[in-house]
Amino acid sequence: MTPPPAPMSAKASLSAVLAVLVSAAFFGLNAIGSKALYASPPVFDPVSLFVARGLWSLPLFVLLALFTRPRAVPRLSGRDAALFLLCGAAYGPGTNALSALGAGSTSASHAVLLLSLFPPLASLLASVLLRERLSPSRIAGIAVGVGGAAMLTLSRSAAGSSLIGDALITAFLFTWALLTVGIRLLDKVYPPLFVVGVFGTIGSLLLGAIGAAMGRLDAPLIPLSRPELRTVLWFDLELVLFLSLGGQLLQGFALRSLNVATVVALTSYGSIFAGLIASILVLGERLTGGEIVAGLFLLVALALTLLPAGLQPRRNASRASSG
Repeated sequence: MTPPPAPMSAKASLSAVLAVLVSAAFFGLNAIGSKALYASPPVFDPVSLFVARGLWSLPLFVLLALFTRPRAVPRLSGRDAALFLLCGAAYGPGTNALSALGAGSTSASHAVLLLSLFPPLASLLASVLLRERLSPSRIAGIAVGVGGAAMLTLSRSAAGSSLIGDALITAFLFTWALLTVGIRLLDKVYPPLFVVGVFGTIGSLLLGAIGAAMGRLDAPLIPLSRPELRTVLWFDLELVLFLSLGGQLLQGFALRSLNVATVVALTSYGSIFAGLIASILVLGERLTGGEIVAGLFLLVALALTLLPAGLQPRRNASRASSG
């Protein structure tokens, strides 16, 4: 009979919680960093931003894959190869490109509030693709989330939101949810950080290919020609080092001590809190009455999705990671 796991120490628990909250801040600051780099005089436009981010992140992912490569690499099946390609496409052209394009077309506060849709979307995809049972609370969360997103999109924003921008952010969240499903399957065969390194490498290469096709391979040189504080803070540190790599590593560390339900909840609420505070303090955005009401609907949807009855056991749940 397998002995019960040893109880987690208070120190390990605190370290894991802090790791999740720090990674949540990185995720929440994604749209704020993009908007700061688009502000006049702009350092990047949306296309040059995702191309530069992909190519600057490429060596980090390659090194991560090499250092976490298992000694006995499982035989690569056609199914796993397809999953790695799917995750690479969902990460690069999906989460990276769509988030950059969406942030360029809507307000940061809208982009942050729409993050509440990630857990419901992930639940819905897991139900369709992995045949996981949807609990009543998750079904209610999806319904309320759709209503809240529609309300938010139709509400007026003082910071220049748009229907196309909100649609791009929603598409970004859909690809993030699809990436989560792919990670869930690959983690059953390969070490989690190795999976991140491989799909990150594929996604970064795809972003570079898009840049070549659009004649924007000059984009990676922009940070070198604009070595100002804004570029270093938001591009080099936030988008490349902290968001692309640091967030994944911190989530992996936290998942060694905390169950996935706790990590998802802390990440979701933490990213929204950090993003809204930064949108006000850094960008000077203000929420209108309609946006506040819509945001409350989205937070209710998030809470319904993360109720304990609707959460999966740790061994079957996915890593809560994004670009």
